[in-house]
This record gives sequence, C-alpha cells and structure tokens, in this order.
Amino acid sequence: MATEVTESQPFKNLKELFDNLGNLRPWPGIKELRDSTDYVYSGLEISAEKKELEKLDREVQPRTLLCHDMKGGYLEDRFINGSEAYGSYLFYHWSVIDTFVYFSHHFITVPPFGWINVAHNHGVKVLGTIITEREGIWDVILESQEKVRWFADALILVAKFYKFDGWLLNVENTISSEQVNNLIYFVKYLTENIHEAIRNSEIIWYDSVTNEGKLNWQNELNSKNIDFFLNCDGIYLNYNWTKSKLENSVALAKNHNRDIHDIYVGLDIWGRGCPGGGGFNSTYALQKIRHEGLSVAIFGPGWTHEFFGFQTFQEIEDLFWAQLFPYLYVHVPIYEDEVFKTSFCRGSGSLYYRCGQPLYEQEGRNFIYKSFYNLSLQNPQISVPIPHMKFTSSPQLPEPKSENDRNECSKGPIQYVYETRKNVIRVLENVVNIENKMPMLHVNSFEFSSQFSFEGGGCIKLTTNDLTSYHRLFLVHIEFQQDIVAIIAYKEMESSIANASQHEPILVLGNNTGIKSIFHYKSKDLVSNWKECVYLTNMRTVNEIGISFARSNICYLGEVILKQKQQHLNV
Repeated sequence: MATEVTESQPFKNLKELFDNLGNLRPWPGIKELRDSTDYVYSGLEISAEKKELEKLDREVQPRTLLCHDMKGGYLEDRFINGSEAYGSYLFYHWSVIDTFVYFSHHFITVPPFGWINVAHNHGVKVLGTIITEREGIWDVILESQEKVRWFADALILVAKFYKFDGWLLNVENTISSEQVNNLIYFVKYLTENIHEAIRNSEIIWYDSVTNEGKLNWQNELNSKNIDFFLNCDGIYLNYNWTKSKLENSVALAKNHNRDIHDIYVGLDIWGRGCPGGGGFNSTYALQKIRHEGLSVAIFGPGWTHEFFGFQTFQEIEDLFWAQLFPYLYVHVPIYEDEVFKTSFCRGSGSLYYRCGQPLYEQEGRNFIYKSFYNLSLQNPQISVPIPHMKFTSSPQLPEPKSENDRNECSKGPIQYVYETRKNVIRVLENVVNIENKMPMLHVNSFEFSSQFSFEGGGCIKLTTNDLTSYHRLFLVHIEFQQDIVAIIAYKEMESSIANASQHEPILVLGNNTGIKSIFHYKSKDLVSNWKECVYLTNMRTVNEIGISFARSNICYLGEVILKQKQQHLNV
C-alpha cells in the first residue's frame, strides 16, 4: 500500500524528475482554477470608496503577477495537512493578483499543495519555476530537439498532474551559442503544448540569458530577448529598468503586434536596484510601470513578514498593500450554482474554532488546544483593502534629477515616519512602531481580528459610525436558478443603544439593478454569544456583498453564506 504523501517537494535534478515521472504520488483534493468574469474593477475607485464602480474590460487592463520567494521556499507551507506554526507567512490579497508564482532555487519548483488550492479558489493562476544557476544542466537537455521535447513533455505532465497552470522559466547561467536555437525551440514547444494540455496555462520567460547565450539582464524588451518573448506568453523584466527602457519595450512589442500587457516589469519589494528602492516606496515603481500601461511582476511579498517579523505582520501587510491598491485591478470570481461561504479564516490561528467554540484534543486527562497553519483552509478573502490605511503623509524623498532617476530611500539607519487616518507609523530599519491616533468618530472601518473565530481562525471586526454608508466586503459574481437566501453569523460586542434588537446586521447586496439593503427574516442565538440571522431575497444574481447597521456599534462578523433558496424554507 502506498504511503500517504505528507509534503510538497521540488525536483532537484533531472534524475529525480525522470525517476519519479512514472510514479507521481497524488495529493488529496486539488482545487480547479475558479473562473472569473471578463471585467475587473479599478483599485483606484475602490480605494476612493466610490459607490458605483465601473466595470472595465479585463482584456485591455494591465495584469499583476506575484512572485513569492521566501527563505529558499518549502517552509511550513510544504506540509499537505498543515502544521501548528500559525505565525508563518500568509497571503490574502488575492483579488488584485492574476498570476501567482512559487519561486525557490531548486531546479524544478512544484508549487506546494496549499498555495495551489488557495490561489485557485480565488481565481488566481499558479506557476511553478524552472531555474538553473550553474552551467551544465541545460547541456543535456539541449543536445537535440528530441531531448528538448522529452524535458518539456515532462514539465507539462507534472503541471497537469498537480493541477497548476504553467511555469516561470529562469535560466541564470550561460548557454552555449550552438544550443541557443534549441533553447528558443524549448520555449516555443513548451508553450504551444502546455496550451493544448492545460486550459488557460501560461509560460513566462525571465529576462536573464540572451539570444547570444550570455547571462546579461537587459531590464527591457529588446533584440537580445525578443525571440524568447515571441515564443511564450510573457516576459518578466529584471528590476533595474528606467523610463526609457520601458518606452523601448512598449515600442518593440507593438512593432511585433504583441500585447504590451504581456510585458511584466519587475518590482522588487526588497529594493536591490529597483526604482524607488522597494518597501513602502514600492508605489514609486508601480506608478511608473502603470504610466506606460505595462503589467507588473511583484517580487518578494514575504518582505512584510520576513523583514519585520510575525508580531507586526498583519499591520505591515495591510499597510503595504493599501498603498499599491490604487494601481491594481480587482478580478471577480464566479460562483455559478455554487454556495458562497466564508468565515474569513486566513488559514492559520492560535486555536481552531468550529461553530464558535475552540476545538481540542484529549491526551489522557488533559485537553490540548492546538494552533494551526494550513493554506488550504483559507476561506474566500475580502476583495477590498482595509479602510483608512492609505498614507496621508510619508517621507519626502528628493526630487528626481532626471526621468531615469531611481529616487530611492537612503540606505542609512534613518527613521521614516508615515501617517494614515488611523495611525502614525515609525520605521527604523526592521523595527516598526504603530501608534493609534484619536478615534475616527464619523467613519466606518473594519479589520481582521484573531481574538476569536466562528469557524477556523479569526473573523472581521466591523466598526460602524457612519449610518449613511455600508461596509463593502466582496466583489463577486454569484448566480443561482432560484432566489438567494443568506445567513450571517455575528457577535455584537459594543453598542451605544441598549435594545439589542436594533443591531442585527443589514445585508447589502448589489447587482446590475443597484444596491439593496435587506433586513433579517429570522434570527437565533448560538454558542459563545454568537448569533445567526437569515435573510430572504428576490435576487438570483449578486455582484457585491456588504454589511450595514441601523445603529453605531462594533460587531464581529464570523460567517457569511449565500445559497439558493430551497422549496421548503429549511435554511
């Protein structure tokens, strides 16, 4: 009997690949890529809290690729069934990502099980990585076109078996000039054949080796890397670009009748020569990339965790992505005749909750409560940034001396001070101090809370002060054949009014006919002060989900479910 697979692993060399190719061991329950609508929303409009959002044609908007590289990869995320290391890195801003790349320095990086599941559930493609950083490996592969096909077919088989969507190709070593044509043939053959084998698959070429076989990063699309670009789905440019290099890239792509959105301009959050220097100044580079109408490849999102540590991760993560959000586009996942259900769990927690109560294991006479980290348990995440996190004040960097000035922060130990409507943030190297300002008395806000949970780990804390507006949470496309019934689990903690009957959440649903506020049909008490409300609607299509209240309060949202009404109202 085959032993259970417990870890996701890379292939470290050709021998490992071909020794295992005929006996790949399946993972349990890999999720298929969720479809998304052919329209997106502007992150700028969402950040500005515009009430009516314009639907934009997805095909004509620049895209966003996220390349995750953290401490060599295959950390706690490698475990199929998760671990107890709940302080490990998470990502949850899926609504603004089109393609997720799992990167490591192993030869063939197969994305771990949990990352495939959570990305696919949010409608995000997942790519593995092929990387070589020393001579000799490609010599065998490129000996002949037959061996090229042999290797490419193996990569397609692996991707199809583990249900991910393609590869990032990163050749960081010189290639014999006699073998360059076979390398180009490899890119072409792999791209054409993976398209036939896997729907919506992608092959992305990283700007490294040239068509002369030299390892020479170009930082632009030019005559030295155009042959690779024309034979795959896109090119990921290195990080040391300038405005003129981006303009050259656009012109060359157009000359070859290629979509300029197939050019992914590298943005290194760690800095390392990227314009603006990365970190909280990453918006400097992103603005310039979007100004040219180009897609972006954001490298190293784990900076918010790896550099600053776990204790401030959530605050730093939300701050960082709130700055980028206006330059990104929100894609819309489709739930067609499928229940939409979320408890907001991000895939980790100091305790695991079920129906509002923490689970435990009995060991002898003791009851043991355990933490968890499991990306596959991440529920659908909110589509919008945490409110009021956009910087209202930030360090004034020197004015660029020219259009190609990199405008980077000083590398010395200088304290940088940022402000939002809610906080003052002081950053000195990797030490951050976040101070609260005076309470915002007339605005609504929400944030993730790990204090407790209804299901899994964590919930959403809603603070309502402005009764004329609502909390926008999800931009989705939900469609059923019958009317929709909704269920909300919530816990009210603070209120200015004693009469609790005034404080049930009001469900806000939107579609092409407008926004509707729906009051609960019935409610009941659950355990641990959680309550449940049921909502009846005459709607069969929903594009937006939000929450409002009739009174100012603080409420914890534990679960939201939208499903089809049954003939008998047993919801």
